[in-house]
Amino acid sequence: MRKSVLFVMLLLCFVHAYSQGTFRCGWETYKTGVLIHEYAYLFNLKDSSKLVLQDSTRIFVSADSLVSMSMYSVPRDKSVYKTCYYFNAKKLIVKSEEYRDDELQVAREWKYDDKNRKIFHLEDNKQTGNSFRKTYDYSVDKKKGETVVSESSYFNGKIEFYTKTYYSRDNVKLKEVRLNDNNKDIVHIESYTYGDNGKVKERSVFFPEWKVTKKFEEKEGNELPKCFKSLPVGTAEKVSLATRVPYIKKLIARNTSLFADKDCFDFEYKFSNYTTCDIVVTNTNVNGNKKVVFRYKEKY
Repeated sequence: MRKSVLFVMLLLCFVHAYSQGTFRCGWETYKTGVLIHEYAYLFNLKDSSKLVLQDSTRIFVSADSLVSMSMYSVPRDKSVYKTCYYFNAKKLIVKSEEYRDDELQVAREWKYDDKNRKIFHLEDNKQTGNSFRKTYDYSVDKKKGETVVSESSYFNGKIEFYTKTYYSRDNVKLKEVRLNDNNKDIVHIESYTYGDNGKVKERSVFFPEWKVTKKFEEKEGNELPKCFKSLPVGTAEKVSLATRVPYIKKLIARNTSLFADKDCFDFEYKFSNYTTCDIVVTNTNVNGNKKVVFRYKEKY
């Protein structure tokens, strides 16, 4: 019991240190422009009065929006996790750093060409010593008008495989061809069929070595539009961090029939007051549980 109380006190002190209008990433300290509080709960329609906290996150955004930091904690875990994100002037991510209790775990880096297309990605795992690097080249098939993205993938500096991905004139992904490390022998060819909602509903993978095709259904391609939409919170009642739990419970009670729609095996509803608060409700498909994520934004 004493250890749990001590952890809570330490966590509160840590949070307080980041609530004075600044936050620290790497060796630099940044002025906070926006602070977003995020809480994730599970609930069941059989007892919607009970919310079970899964995790909580605080997202700090610098005044110029070029740096952000998410600080993440889980009940019964004494560690505090944070990830720093760095963006260029075009708001494209160029670097991220993952920490556990201020110890760097994984560093990532991205580079782009003058058309804002990704040409380089590096992941460096500081704990295992492993690194993953990918480079990208772009070309156009003049006959078909398709864009071809050629990817080279390396593990610890050694080439692992190559991939060519084909996109239509409308930027729809058509197929992906995986080649082995000699950039000649085809490992597999993956093509896609799309549903009416524009999402992939089936993947077809052909393995030339065995002359076998396997098909995989993707549930996203069969999603109904009515199961994925944005809605107003439906009340003029003011919300705050202190009143979030009763506020969420009332929203669930008002929308029980929506969450119980049998046509929507998967769903995502985003409720917003369009200023400070978003509440996202999704189905977990596990033991009848639903997930609700509460986000509250503060400007500095």
